Amino acid sequence: MRIIKGKVTWIDILKPTRDDLEFLRKQHPFHPIILDELLHLSSRSRVEFYKDYLFLTYHLPMYDPGLKTSRRAEVDFLITQDHVITVHYEDLEPIENFFRSVNNNSHLKERVLGHDTGRLSYYLIQEIIAFAMRQIRHIEENLSYITQEIFKGREEQMLQKISYVKRDIMDYSIISRPQEILLNSFLEVGVKFWGNDAKIYLNDLVGDYYKTTQHLENYRQVIESLETTNGQLLNAKTNRVMQRFTILAFLTIPLALFTSLVSIDFVGAFVAATPTRFWLIFVSVVVLVVSLVIMFKKKGWL
Repeated sequence: MRIIKGKVTWIDILKPTRDDLEFLRKQHPFHPIILDELLHLSSRSRVEFYKDYLFLTYHLPMYDPGLKTSRRAEVDFLITQDHVITVHYEDLEPIENFFRSVNNNSHLKERVLGHDTGRLSYYLIQEIIAFAMRQIRHIEENLSYITQEIFKGREEQMLQKISYVKRDIMDYSIISRPQEILLNSFLEVGVKFWGNDAKIYLNDLVGDYYKTTQHLENYRQVIESLETTNGQLLNAKTNRVMQRFTILAFLTIPLALFTSLVSIDFVGAFVAATPTRFWLIFVSVVVLVVSLVIMFKKKGWL
């Protein structure tokens, strides 16, 4: 548990225990059910307005290099008029960075903790949204890589890369989409809790969130276009291979027919079964093959 005090107090709890809940119970009469929920992850994002405090569950996407996709992390907020309590279940980069910045910068500390809990909550959630924006940079990097490699004849490898990016965008969207409803609800209840002065800050959070979704939608459109292009290139390559096999099959038909005809016994009535007959058949077959190859090349089939 870490505590930073100013005009308002920020309490940050990592991996809450029963002792932590008991400490919070002594600080403020939070509902026992709310406190019990802090012991485990929540299945959905939500904001709830009680008589003298707010309870907020915020889910943020975090990229997992092992899974090659985004997974969900959670921060819970208990907000009173003079305390902001954040609870998370793993080390989170935005919380760690913000804590160090506030703790080591007196000017920032005064700006963040020298007003009300609405201002502190704004800066905390803004940092989380900024982190979420940074988390989609790897998607942009993957899209740039695919764009550069897609025309180098490696369509099969690109198909796998495209599939990973599509899954990552989908997982990121599943995690972040509920925050639109959450932040709009937070705007509504926040104005009731802190007054109209908080409206401009809470509106700014909604705007920052929409910037993230706009980038995500752009990436979704780009990856779909790249998938279509890669599919067309793969189909073209497949068609070229099938065309060559078809031509080879066509070449073998006259050869097989010719060989069968000259091997029939009645040919011996006209051409004696001598070495000359063998070489005559051989040369005829070669001439036929070469002629067909030249004709196919002129037609552009080979």
